[in-house]
Amino acid sequence: MPTDKVTLEDIAQRAGVSTAAVSQALSGKGALSQATRQRILQVVEELAYQPDRTAQNLALRRASQAAGKRLGRARGLPPSGMMVFYDIPELLEVVHLEIQQRQEEGYEVRRCGEQLAAWKRPTKQQIYRLYAEVLAAPLRPDFAGHEPETLPEIQAARPAGPRAASLSLTPQALDERLYGAWLGRAVGCVLGKPLQAGWSKGQALQYLQLAGSYPLHNYIPRLLPPPPGFVFKTEAAGCFLGEVHGAPCDDDTDYTILALHLLETYGLDFKTADVATEWLGHLSYFGVYTTERAVYRNLVWNVHPEETAAFVNPEREFIGARTRADLYGYIAPGKPALAASLAYRDAALSHTKNGVYSAMWMAAMLAWAFVSDDLEEVVRVGLSEIPANCRLALALQEALSLYREGCDWEAAYDRLLLKYGAYSPIHAINNTLWVALALLFSDGDFERALSIAVACGMDTGSNAASAGSLLGLIYTSRRLPAQWIEPLHDTLSSAVAQFPETCLSELARRTAKLAQNTLIFN
Repeated sequence: MPTDKVTLEDIAQRAGVSTAAVSQALSGKGALSQATRQRILQVVEELAYQPDRTAQNLALRRASQAAGKRLGRARGLPPSGMMVFYDIPELLEVVHLEIQQRQEEGYEVRRCGEQLAAWKRPTKQQIYRLYAEVLAAPLRPDFAGHEPETLPEIQAARPAGPRAASLSLTPQALDERLYGAWLGRAVGCVLGKPLQAGWSKGQALQYLQLAGSYPLHNYIPRLLPPPPGFVFKTEAAGCFLGEVHGAPCDDDTDYTILALHLLETYGLDFKTADVATEWLGHLSYFGVYTTERAVYRNLVWNVHPEETAAFVNPEREFIGARTRADLYGYIAPGKPALAASLAYRDAALSHTKNGVYSAMWMAAMLAWAFVSDDLEEVVRVGLSEIPANCRLALALQEALSLYREGCDWEAAYDRLLLKYGAYSPIHAINNTLWVALALLFSDGDFERALSIAVACGMDTGSNAASAGSLLGLIYTSRRLPAQWIEPLHDTLSSAVAQFPETCLSELARRTAKLAQNTLIFN
């Protein structure tokens, strides 16, 4: 193993490629052949390449120390050298995704999109100029949403809500609630993983019906050979019926473990920079995906943690922050405002606007699930912690209206898909809608909630994990059906450094200790 710091140039020289090719392989993007990408990644492993330690030092700096060095989003272009690793196809992809993202946020970028589509062989400088124009585009006059980004502004835009309730729980009751939540989250994550390939509702239902497993009353069977048109990811191994022997490693549960460690280390006063430090110290670059991978890259590039969410990150409203939010609800029984504010500090590292709001909504609901098992009430309390006129809130209000109208979940899904189907299959808005449908139309039934969450398709593992987490908290560990719980063997594997395999009951015990402190001191 080399003792000197390994650089991108070292990797490029050993692999016989350019540094730009190394950057593409590390980012998971670009037009590299599979053979070239694998050769580069093999060299990365052989040289034991690690992110620059200065990125961790950066994460620990106070925001005030970087006041004169902020990136300045309004200037548009990144600082010199920050995008030199991107070739023209990568730059075009970033601009295309950024135009889509800005359009969804209500900015006037139509002309930018037309210019991008008309280009034949643009230069890097032309792309940079267009990128700057996209970032500087004004809001459209017809955009009616109000989507603030700082916590005080978000709180000022909330509707009325309970904020906190007086609550008393015995240590045993708290343990059972939180063990149920951890179990429910693990069950949902395992259950949804086989279908987590961006499938639509129609595809998900078709497979489940072919397998004779809808409605779901157990894990999903593996059909051999797979029906034509149905391809499973290799990561789904160990998640099919009869194959589950403990909960396999998954980023949807890794972040829950990491949030627990974050709170045990820094307490309720943790900063967004502390979240960055946890990522760099406990997660590998290849163990994070989409938005989180872009932000990890930004941290390694020494982008300040307060800027990483907006810097070359056009996927900043994807679902990741919501999948990281559960622990903040677990440790704030009856205190949705506190839970939402904690979730905000975590989410702000990687997401903006509705990506952040979805995390706050989830955490607030979990906090209120200690108080009420009325799922419509729980959804409404979650809504009381996010801006009343943001796109996510308006979409969730539509879901509530469809529920009150008395239609079934499939009719509600189809009507919502007409309006929100253009979002990415891993966007926060549409996937959070599917979680809301799973909760509202479950009638409080754990299995029915899981069935709906998976049958909605798209990010099935994340959505079933969220629904299972909340219903598990309400059910408690004593009431969860045995066929879901026993195959887990109380074991959760993870890719979090220092926590490769953990007992779910032990995670629940540690969480309950934090929750008890919140009840006593807050």
